[in-house]
Amino acid sequence: MHRFRLKRWKFVSNVEAAGTARIVVLWNPSTVHIDLLDFAPQSVHIYIQCLSTHHAFAASFVYGYNTIIGRRTLWDSLKSWAPTSPWLVLRDFNSILSQDDKHNGDPVSSYEVSDFRACCAELGLSDLNYTGCHYTWSNGNVWTKIDRVLVNPL
Repeated sequence: MHRFRLKRWKFVSNVEAAGTARIVVLWNPSTVHIDLLDFAPQSVHIYIQCLSTHHAFAASFVYGYNTIIGRRTLWDSLKSWAPTSPWLVLRDFNSILSQDDKHNGDPVSSYEVSDFRACCAELGLSDLNYTGCHYTWSNGNVWTKIDRVLVNPL
């Protein structure tokens, strides 16, 4: 029975931009309608409409590169793509916003956070309220919050 659970679900990915499917978005077409708007090596942009409530919003799924320099194309891409509708930006940014997002390890430098902070400030993105553990990644010694859900004020 479990092998049929996702049989009618649909998906999009960024395999054509990244060479491998770094991001895969799955959905049940009986509950939401999805339009693929754009994709890049570090992001997939979609438009989501709930079929029952007709609420709609843009969503960007992110899987940031592991280096500060590599992520700069992500920040530029988000700034150039930003919609004028409600927008959800989520997943693994591989970047933190402040010292509060790191426990143990070396202190956070302004170089580490400045690009991500500037991008969020320019786009008006802020963390969506959440419950649970603040940190989303650990190597067993250092704990960080690199996964998050950001929203714009629309």
